[in-house]
Amino acid sequence: MSEAVKQQEKIRFFTGSYCPYCRRVKKELDRLGLEYESVDADADGREEVIRLSGQRAIPILTIGDEVLVDSSYIIRELRRRYG
Repeated sequence: MSEAVKQQEKIRFFTGSYCPYCRRVKKELDRLGLEYESVDADADGREEVIRLSGQRAIPILTIGDEVLVDSSYIIRELRRRYG
């Protein structure tokens, strides 16, 4: 996938500083060189986390309108799409 196509899809990453699973996803986003918006789920994103996934758990990654949950699944999807 070309760099231009990668950047057309807006990526939002709902994270928390205490979350080891979030750190794994962040590391993968950075390794793949993807641009993303980081949302602190505790400070300003908790209601949106619940609205998006129906749960309080993070990390959550949105790619366009698609909502991905579970760090292992998120990382697999990132590698499949952008790796």
